[in-house]
Amino acid sequence: MADRLGLFLGVNITMKIYLFGQRNNLGGGTHFGGFVDAMKLLATIGESVEEVEVSGKKISPVVNRIQATDVSVFFFPTMSEQFVKGTIIKWGIFETDSLPDDYISYLKRSHLVWVPSQWAKTVLVSHGIDGDQIHIVHEGVDPSIYHPYCRPKSPTSDAFRFFMCGKKETRKGFDELLKGFKIAFGSDATTELHLKADYFWGGQAKANTKQDELARQIDDLGLTNVVPISSALSKSDMALLYNNYDAMIFPSRAEGWGLPLIEAIACGLPVISTYHSGHTEFLAAIDGKFVRLDHQLHPIACPEFLQHWKSGGQWAVASEEEIAAKLVFLKEHYSSFQQHAMTASKTIRDHFSWRHAAEQAVGSLQSARFFQWQNIFDNQLANVTDPRMAS
Repeated sequence: MADRLGLFLGVNITMKIYLFGQRNNLGGGTHFGGFVDAMKLLATIGESVEEVEVSGKKISPVVNRIQATDVSVFFFPTMSEQFVKGTIIKWGIFETDSLPDDYISYLKRSHLVWVPSQWAKTVLVSHGIDGDQIHIVHEGVDPSIYHPYCRPKSPTSDAFRFFMCGKKETRKGFDELLKGFKIAFGSDATTELHLKADYFWGGQAKANTKQDELARQIDDLGLTNVVPISSALSKSDMALLYNNYDAMIFPSRAEGWGLPLIEAIACGLPVISTYHSGHTEFLAAIDGKFVRLDHQLHPIACPEFLQHWKSGGQWAVASEEEIAAKLVFLKEHYSSFQQHAMTASKTIRDHFSWRHAAEQAVGSLQSARFFQWQNIFDNQLANVTDPRMAS
């Protein structure tokens, strides 16, 4: 099969693709799992792809098997990259337009950088990475799970129900959403807001603290029509959950991609969303079919985020008044946006599936014709300085 992959790419050599990452619920692990599964499903290369489960501080024993003709894709920094032969690709995802120097140096120590959006590519170019080194490889959605065909034929509630899903952190815009919802509907029982606000960092104790914090916010605002959801759900159960709501509200300040949003769109929900950062990649494809939140760019002043991304940057902040106005607007024009949502669902499922993402990845390798000039990057075969080692 590896020979077939070489022929498919126009190069008569034997090679494999190694995908270094970790499956978990911590954002990046979810993205990694979807991409790996899609790569393995491609009939042309499936058996030539190997998933390598790694941690940041341990060297995987797999590195000893990797040859100079192989390709290694790293989804997050790990010690293993320092010992890998062959072509190195780094997968970059971030939620700010200002990146730390050490992260940029990490990405530069590669032959290619894959990012999911034009926004991300623009950010990297502004930090000095050559645009030719950066290829856009989307993330995706599984259309066999996330689709509108399991939506109930009749309403499951007398109330109109908005839904929001995301990590319980400042970046997601929960604070403005709750205040905006109160402005729009108060405690009117005919309109509800359901919030799936998870938190995966710091163990169960931290997650419980975040849930308690959300409950206090709801109580302080006197919102008896806001319902928090805290249970962990499978992908299939999440698809059913999306399909039980009338609309999605997504006031996120910044996204690397925006999996909950694209899943909701694939399920046929009308959506209200900010239009900034990574999720503009797929929102642009359905422009006019969703309700856009106007925003202003504000300097990031979130200690929780700055602890990990000390470089700061800017986020898009939609005011509570803007959120309130757009919630009311969508509800008043719901029938029109229901029709738009079905068109948007088809567009997303047709053009932003995980399989499509995997095909983009293979297309990236093919267009770069990596394996014909592999020797240029191999210190053992060419007497040149490896660009990965450059500062």
